[in-house]
Amino acid sequence: MDYFVRASESADDESVTGDDLLIGGVTPLVTITKTEAMAIPAFAACVDTISGTVASLPVKLYARNGDSVMELENDPRVLMLNGDTGDLLTGPEMKKAMIEDYYCSDVGGNMFINYASPYSNEIESLHYVRAEDVCPMEDEVYDPIFKHVAYMIGGRRYEQWQVVRVLRSTRNGRFGRSVITANQVALSVAYMTMLYERSLVQRGGSKRGFLKSAKGLGKNALEALKNAWRRFYGSTDESVVVLNNGMEFQEASASSTEMQLNENKQTNANDIYSMFKMPPEIIRSGGTDNASKNARDNYIRFCIMDVLAAFVASLNRSLLLESEKPTHFFGFDLSEFTKADVKERWEAWTIAKEGGFVMVDEVRKSENMPPLGMEYTNMGLQDVLFDAKRNRIIVPNMGKVIDLDDLQPYEPGEQPASDDGNVQEQTDEGGETEDEGQHQS
Repeated sequence: MDYFVRASESADDESVTGDDLLIGGVTPLVTITKTEAMAIPAFAACVDTISGTVASLPVKLYARNGDSVMELENDPRVLMLNGDTGDLLTGPEMKKAMIEDYYCSDVGGNMFINYASPYSNEIESLHYVRAEDVCPMEDEVYDPIFKHVAYMIGGRRYEQWQVVRVLRSTRNGRFGRSVITANQVALSVAYMTMLYERSLVQRGGSKRGFLKSAKGLGKNALEALKNAWRRFYGSTDESVVVLNNGMEFQEASASSTEMQLNENKQTNANDIYSMFKMPPEIIRSGGTDNASKNARDNYIRFCIMDVLAAFVASLNRSLLLESEKPTHFFGFDLSEFTKADVKERWEAWTIAKEGGFVMVDEVRKSENMPPLGMEYTNMGLQDVLFDAKRNRIIVPNMGKVIDLDDLQPYEPGEQPASDDGNVQEQTDEGGETEDEGQHQS
């Protein structure tokens, strides 16, 4: 009787299920978050390039005074945005972090405004807040027209006028649509391709496949074979698997060359560049210095300008007083774009100076050079100036000012009067007047 019990237990131990036949499982689908997305080289390069460019641009505050615009250089808000924010992060570091969240989080980039007191307009400091720590709160009754938002940060409630937020592709003012959310499938393909490449390196380039056996294997034999196979594929040492008589290996996957892995990686990178509207030449050349002028222009026009517009609009809404909003506005100093190219920068200044748009000391001030006290504008003697306000023409070469309102009209064929009121007589080629020629004849 004991023999039959042991035989039954042995038979149960040798029973094989479908799961026992699988040495490895199917890789599960991956949900792409900021961590996975920033692990993709093309994605991280685009985010770092754009955020670094925005962080390097100084923010300026301007005030309109009639037809003129004046820059407010020593305003505390400008000093905080470009230098010491009163927080551990500097102004450029804060702007860079906000732009990273702008692309990677639906909550966007957020900055807390620390006022001196609850009822004061004086700003003491500016603080960057991670997107993970910000929770936009919805109203109990949603109003699709008159929208309102409050923020829960660190367990405390803050109103929208206390937070500067920059959202990408927002529809409700609470949440945006980040690049990661909008391109989950494409980013997951790029990320899985990177994981597959890593697995190839770990396996030493060995292919996956099937093991065929002429006779069935028991459960214990399968477990031993699976363990040996995992050690073979999961380690980098020079281990081998010895197949018993009657077993053979059949390939079930293509090599990296057969799968055109390099071509697929390049295609995935181009898809990611398209997500940011980034010219591929900017990334592949290692920066804007070595890229062509057309690529640099497209980078500024399509990648940077829309981000700057969103950032400036948020600054104007949250950092300006209601009394300042009609006349004051923030703006980025776009002249910083030309500082990477010395020749292009000085050629631009030369054109501006010769055209009379700027003075010498204005150029020197922008280049951090001491002024020379030359408050003059270039003007050539060949120029004729028209004073549209007074309706007169100024001829510097002749030292004359012609008032167009005082010009005397005359009929066609009639000779215009000279300055003394006498009619000027026309002379022929010989220098004689028409009357003198008739008298001599």
